[in-house]
Amino acid sequence: MKKRMTILLALLLVLSLLIAGCAKKDDAKSDSEKDEAKVEESTEKADDTADDKASEDSETEADAESAEKTEATEGTESSDKKKVAIVLPIDHLALNAARDAMKEVIIREFGEENVEFIEKNANGEDSLLNSIFSEVVGSNPDIILPIATGPSQIAATTTSEIPIVFSCVTDPVEAGLTPSWEESGVNVTGVSDMADIESIIDFALKLYPDTKTVGIVYNSAEVNSQVQAELCKGILEDKGLKYKEGTITNTSELQQVVENLALDVDIFYSPTDNDVASAMPAFQQVANQYDLPIFPGASTMVESGGTGTVGLDYYDLGIQAGEMVVRILNGESVADNPPETVEKVTMILNQDQVEALGIVVPAELEGEVEYVTTQE
Repeated sequence: MKKRMTILLALLLVLSLLIAGCAKKDDAKSDSEKDEAKVEESTEKADDTADDKASEDSETEADAESAEKTEATEGTESSDKKKVAIVLPIDHLALNAARDAMKEVIIREFGEENVEFIEKNANGEDSLLNSIFSEVVGSNPDIILPIATGPSQIAATTTSEIPIVFSCVTDPVEAGLTPSWEESGVNVTGVSDMADIESIIDFALKLYPDTKTVGIVYNSAEVNSQVQAELCKGILEDKGLKYKEGTITNTSELQQVVENLALDVDIFYSPTDNDVASAMPAFQQVANQYDLPIFPGASTMVESGGTGTVGLDYYDLGIQAGEMVVRILNGESVADNPPETVEKVTMILNQDQVEALGIVVPAELEGEVEYVTTQE
């Protein structure tokens, strides 16, 4: 019996040892599998990290390339964009019409998105023009467009490098802007508004044949006005007519000057004078009180209260000046563009003034006259 128990215990011990050995083997296998899984997971993560980094590097390169292209495009657009500076001495119909026409031509050529306009207006304060042009030149525009004689003279003394195209300048030679009518300045050219004064006087005499004395009203400080006034005096003398001058230095003096002349003259003449043009409503009011007509040098001055003229349209002048600007911006030199005049002129009468003054238009002129009304 004891022998059997001993054998049974021995078998149990052997069996326990076998079971324990198998358990250790299974644990080792499990640990090995776990280690392999960790290695695979680590490898996958490493691969994912590498892929993500490669993707990020690719995106970074693409972004950098895109940024370079954008900068290059912006640089091209910036260099292609035309910067045009426009300076006016004051607001009135003639100068504004020339400005608007020039802008229209420039935009039509280059596209609105490709032009940057810098517009300045001295609003009648001539003392501001020097600082205005210093600021304009400092902005480094491709071209400067001064409107009228005073601004054009200051522009020409402010820079000798930036191209300047003037407009509404009566006599660029007398104003010292160009050496002659056939030759531009170093960097200055443009379009003149020189009126045919004799044609204006002849037109006035057809409407007022009994005229003996003409009242000439202008700003004595404006070179272009001085030139036209002197030309008018010579024409009147040749025709055997008398004249009386009334000069102003600013618009506030005009009413008194006109009243002083009104009792001694039969008609009024005024050159293309900026101050007179801007004060035409006041001029008209006083002249109408004395039943006297006004024959100014510009069609826009007729639209703002004058009686009649034989003159150019300042919009046409602006179109012509704008075409010159486009040529220069497209590479032509200032030297290849000498100063120009506007050849197209029209007989113009203000219908409101014809009725107010009781003017009888000769039948021979009816087919030639263009009628306008007063613009407020």
